[in-house]
Amino acid sequence: MNSPVGAGNPVAIHDSLIHVTDSVIELDLSVPWEPPEPPAPRRRLQARWVAAAAVLAVTLGVLVAGGPLPDGGRLYTVQVQVLEAQLAGGRLIIARYQPTAPGPMIEARRASDGALLWEHSTDLQQTAVAGPDVVLLLTESSTGDGVSNGLVVLDAATGKELWSRPRIGFQGTNAAVVVVEEVRSTTPTIITGLPDQDPGVNYARTTPERRFLGLAARTGTVVWDVTIPEGRDVDLGWASPYQSRLVSFDELSPTGQLTRRDARTGAVTETRQLDWSGRSAMLGSGWLDGSGRVRDRLVVYPAGERGADVYDLATGGKLFRWAGDGGGTSLFRCTERIFCANDGTGLTAVDITTGKPRWHLDGPGMVAGFAGERLLVGTFAQMNAIQPTLTGIVDSRTGTVVRKLADWRVLGTGGSRPLVWRPVDERTAILGELDPATGTVAVFATAGNWFGDPACSVDGRFLACLVGGELSVWRLPNRR
Repeated sequence: MNSPVGAGNPVAIHDSLIHVTDSVIELDLSVPWEPPEPPAPRRRLQARWVAAAAVLAVTLGVLVAGGPLPDGGRLYTVQVQVLEAQLAGGRLIIARYQPTAPGPMIEARRASDGALLWEHSTDLQQTAVAGPDVVLLLTESSTGDGVSNGLVVLDAATGKELWSRPRIGFQGTNAAVVVVEEVRSTTPTIITGLPDQDPGVNYARTTPERRFLGLAARTGTVVWDVTIPEGRDVDLGWASPYQSRLVSFDELSPTGQLTRRDARTGAVTETRQLDWSGRSAMLGSGWLDGSGRVRDRLVVYPAGERGADVYDLATGGKLFRWAGDGGGTSLFRCTERIFCANDGTGLTAVDITTGKPRWHLDGPGMVAGFAGERLLVGTFAQMNAIQPTLTGIVDSRTGTVVRKLADWRVLGTGGSRPLVWRPVDERTAILGELDPATGTVAVFATAGNWFGDPACSVDGRFLACLVGGELSVWRLPNRR
């Protein structure tokens, strides 16, 4: 059941609002950075006050170097056993624990001040996906036929239930529709291999007939309906690895015909005939993010074979065979000129036309962000880390490390100037915006009660981060 709060008299959460004036400092990352030492105290301080003074010194250094940001800083915190949170459309959608109900309480709050707009009590364990106009509540169930989702859609402005649909496979959303897959008695299964089998061999998925639907976000009516025949492989393209925004999907037939569709309309936007036939274990255009990128290559991983074939979509011809590393890794597009792969010892770049190696970088095995010709490289240093730890900025043309980064971690929000954080002590972190072109971080806030990796969401000028059940919201400085 949902309880909307009148727009003229919103319920303010005064006990959880913390107003903080933060400022900005530009940090040169060519050398390891450490917080400056606080002024020598006149008397001996307890250890916890020494740590607090160190954080204060960071903030004071910000004021001197960068000047104040009147419209930046932390706006408030929500301390109500928060399970997850997302920003969208000027609202903060929260799922929090209910001790008297099996499912979470879903809340909508105004992003700017945390005022409660409405709440919706659930009887099932549900995951919320927030959009500008609607909120999707997903339940997951597992049967002998596989895993399926139940979908309930709420009006983002009022919390009113608009429509629901059982037994579907949620695939993503976009500005036009919610994309789902019809769950049938036989669902696609990914076979990753058995312990006694070679991990370097591409193991195929079963590829039964699949039916995808584009449902109108506010009504649930079918906008488009596409059936993929049996034996064809499908690759879904998202705008960002950090979002559920589905922009396109590709279909490859056993005879090599590639059909590309717009996920907003379901319409065919492109067809190509590749010089290939057989069974695909996996395919993709290579990009980790699929919005606004040049998609002139297709990478096909033939079932039962090693490595991948790379095709030029302009001609349909095969450009080269990538042998792989024997460990089951895949190619991904780093820039318009190179593919990258993690070979177990580090990052290797190959030419997108010839497949010839361009450079190899020992150590970091992943690309955490793209910014023109600069790559943000890093690694998952901690086993249970949610976001990667950055190790450096690399010139993608040469493989040269142009800046070394020490202990900065990605907030997982994407963007050409990524948001990052760094621990100061066991309870405190500093937050900033990284400029890949210069290697500097503009620190805009300090965060307390920061006990581990955060789960963060960004929408326009607002950033929300959840750590240990406590949610904090900041207004970001003007982003370029």
